[in-house]
Amino acid sequence: MEKAHTAEHILMASIKRIAPEAAAVKVMHDEKGNTLYLRIKKLDWDIVAEAVKAANRVIDEGRAVKEWFFESLEDAKKTLPNLRSYDERVTGRVRVIEVEGYDYSACARKHVSNTKECGFIIVTGFSRSGGDLYQIRFEVGGRAKEYAADIIALHMKISEALGAPQKTVLNATLNLKQEAEDLRRRLANLTRYMLEHLNPEELYGTKVYTNLYRGVDRKALMDCAGELISSVKTVALLADAQKDALVVLCRSKDLTFDCSLLLKEVLQEFGGRGGGKPEYSTGSVPSKAAEQVLGTLKWKVKELLAKV
Repeated sequence: MEKAHTAEHILMASIKRIAPEAAAVKVMHDEKGNTLYLRIKKLDWDIVAEAVKAANRVIDEGRAVKEWFFESLEDAKKTLPNLRSYDERVTGRVRVIEVEGYDYSACARKHVSNTKECGFIIVTGFSRSGGDLYQIRFEVGGRAKEYAADIIALHMKISEALGAPQKTVLNATLNLKQEAEDLRRRLANLTRYMLEHLNPEELYGTKVYTNLYRGVDRKALMDCAGELISSVKTVALLADAQKDALVVLCRSKDLTFDCSLLLKEVLQEFGGRGGGKPEYSTGSVPSKAAEQVLGTLKWKVKELLAKV
């Protein structure tokens, strides 16, 4: 605990040197790791990387960690203009922790006597908690070194998998992400095109759109199904068979049967599950059963329409 808390002081002071407006709110330590909450206009990995490098330099320098006492926060600030403090939580006599020549912070917790005792610090992640409040997760000492070794190994594996030099892994990943997004857009457009040209079968005065696809964009499939039933007396019964088949059963508002109950009943017979609303429901089933499920649902829908 002492190592982690002293290392947090050094990390926060390093962040503040890069972003002077940054201010610590609180820090937590437990078996899962360490978390620093701070307010800062914007936090990114460039800031984090520079702060971590600076913090480890201070740790390696073996600076003394000292304590000072003042009768009040006002007295402390007069003596130490660069004092870091969360004023709302400070009352009465004030204890100040100094990392020799680097940081002064009002703090009541235990600390090591020399920065070298911290060993090493690494940030394992950060996220925004709302507004300008961020939380930074970090490890110290042996756990930090183990984490660093694991991350380096992972980075090397990714570099090999991408066939990209280490320094170009980020650009290679971003290019792949862009290509994947382009392919998803094309697939979505193709899915919409196929559904726009799907001809319905008329059953008892109701248009029934039925088809089994393999490898379409599922969001586009569900969106298009919802658009199809905007017309009166319309039913859409669509499926996409990939790993687990997606099944969509929906109807226009003027029809009265419960899509959710019907879909649940049929999917359960084939080892699947589903649900939703009376007008629009979705579910999943093993792909090998997709065709049978579609046929069974269509037959049951036909029976219900015959009773209207």
